[in-house]
Amino acid sequence: MKYISYDYYITRYCGSMIPEEEFAYVASAASTVVDLLVSAPISVITDKIRLAVAYEAETLFAQGGIDAVSGLAAVTSGIDEKLGDYSIGTPYVSNQKRCFSIGGVPVSGMTVAILKNEGLMSRCIYTEDTV
Repeated sequence: MKYISYDYYITRYCGSMIPEEEFAYVASAASTVVDLLVSAPISVITDKIRLAVAYEAETLFAQGGIDAVSGLAAVTSGIDEKLGDYSIGTPYVSNQKRCFSIGGVPVSGMTVAILKNEGLMSRCIYTEDTV
């Protein structure tokens, strides 16, 4: 389910980064990320949920849009350990600041903070650097 419209993004969130022609895809992906982060299905769409999705949409767009969603974001993983095809990595960006991610898909820190503050994420879902 897409939790925000382009009208919400422009008028309520006051966003301007995402062009209208790319918004539907990015907003849908951002909504999916939020659905993956919460510990129970969202039954009531609140302003905080919409805000979390708007932050995530901008993060996905800033990290490459469709490339970010397919795991080819500007956020990459540094490999700490590798055994054959299996590896464990620590997410980082080019400036070496840590970034949340789910399987290489970037997750906005603000999205995580809002969802945690609203009590929508259980402690088992997040750790220090990954979601």
